[in-house]
Amino acid sequence: MEAGLYLHIPFCTSKCHYCDFYSVTALSRKDEVVEAMVKELQAEIGFLGAVKPALRTIYFGGGTPSLLQAEDFTTLFNTIEASYDLSCLEEVTLEANPDDLTPEYLAMLRRFPFNRLSIGVQTLDDAGLKRINRRHTAAQAKQAVLDSRAAGFSNLSIDLMYGLPGQTTEQFNQTLEEALRLPVSHISSYALSWEEGSVLYKELMQGRLQQASDEVLEACYFNLIAVLEAHGFLRYELSNFAKPGFESKHNSSYWDGTSYLGIGPGAHSYNGSLRRYNVSSIDRYVEGLRSGEPARELEWLDSNARYNDFIMTGLRTTRGIMVKELEKLFGVSKRYYCLYNARKNLKNGFLVYEEERLRLDEKSLFIADDICSDLIWV
Repeated sequence: MEAGLYLHIPFCTSKCHYCDFYSVTALSRKDEVVEAMVKELQAEIGFLGAVKPALRTIYFGGGTPSLLQAEDFTTLFNTIEASYDLSCLEEVTLEANPDDLTPEYLAMLRRFPFNRLSIGVQTLDDAGLKRINRRHTAAQAKQAVLDSRAAGFSNLSIDLMYGLPGQTTEQFNQTLEEALRLPVSHISSYALSWEEGSVLYKELMQGRLQQASDEVLEACYFNLIAVLEAHGFLRYELSNFAKPGFESKHNSSYWDGTSYLGIGPGAHSYNGSLRRYNVSSIDRYVEGLRSGEPARELEWLDSNARYNDFIMTGLRTTRGIMVKELEKLFGVSKRYYCLYNARKNLKNGFLVYEEERLRLDEKSLFIADDICSDLIWV
């Protein structure tokens, strides 16, 4: 079965104030990290259960992968092509900051297998961008999308955030309207998460910022769904919308149980029975690969943990949970457990069960985590 490959590029020129993903600004260490990633790519083929594993998707995330240059991509793609079967490869994504996507950089990217760009716009309000310490302007973001399309990239995704400090529903709606004038085929949109350790979280704890109310967040979310659907973007996961045929194949693999290998400091991997976490430290990551003893944590998944994964990921999607598949994978007792614990939310209309499929009703999308918690095995 084809798998996914994720490469975590842990470098940023500056840290966004909402971010708690592992990243550093020590760009001088880029070469040794790429060298270590090559070693990991070659050494970890067996994690996917084949001599030369077949890849369906490749995703460069971060951090800021658009800080890599041609020589870095050449090194990594040469290693991938030598070690993995790419005959079934369908999607190769690069996450990028708008201000990195100059016409020259885009022309360079076209020399490699990239066929999808995910552009971190976040908001098209300059004051909002400054508040969260993004290094681009609204004008740069719009130009980056236009330049990407002109360079020949037809599969373009942008990220948008709501619930930003001081952001009103009107301001978010204005960003959404402006974004829909751009030639994009996919939009990921999330409420701001106040991550412990981020600059925004520290300011929140100091009383300098205030979280958006649930009422504001809910209004933004349901307006987002309505506006995007009116423009031909279908919701296929809680926070992801695409025009038909432009759903993210790589991200979908996280929700349908497909195996994926994560490469780089802070990257995660999953193969159905094992979840693995690379250490979030360049020093320990590089030294571990050099010594042949990679620094990582392992989590072996028993049947209950795999059932919980199946529930939590499946319920996020419009497809929902296929109950016959659940029974096949985990037995009739888990089927009974799931449907028994779904009774309350079926009665109140938050869940819908039809044709052996259990899914969220639209009115319950904003409380999906609460509903999911009723179905997981504890």
